[in-house]
Amino acid sequence: MMGPVRSWLLGVTAAALVLALAEALAPEGGVKKVCRLAGGLALLLAAVGPVVNILDGSALTQAVEGWKNRSQSYEQALEEQKDRFYLTIIEEETAAYVMDKARELGLECAAEVTYGYDEDGVPCPWEVTARGAWTEGQRAQLERLLEEELGVPARRQSYEEIQP
Repeated sequence: MMGPVRSWLLGVTAAALVLALAEALAPEGGVKKVCRLAGGLALLLAAVGPVVNILDGSALTQAVEGWKNRSQSYEQALEEQKDRFYLTIIEEETAAYVMDKARELGLECAAEVTYGYDEDGVPCPWEVTARGAWTEGQRAQLERLLEEELGVPARRQSYEEIQP
């Protein structure tokens, strides 16, 4: 970083020294005024030249494209993280709903719900895993309830019986 700045500073200093020398050697009158004008333009070019080279278009375009690409990748990553967070909340809320419904049926269980996406890209309950102690009748009721209310068919429901 210091290399380009040092080079620029040396260029401006050299141009100022040449300008001062030319002005000192120029005769009085119109020639001296022209020498000052030309020297001032040369000094301006020496001072602004590197900036113009940087802003030649391609370097600036590449920098802007790089920032744009990074911004888009950050935005995409945040969107994916938001979707995962959203699904996690929905899964936990649905699992709590399943446990409440199981309690209404007279059984205590823990539930885990996994969501997927339907054809329209809408999240929906995909699999349900229940762990607990129940009778065959209670399990059948819970299975039917999950199919009717959540739309999870029996083939995507799993039950792990835990003996009390």
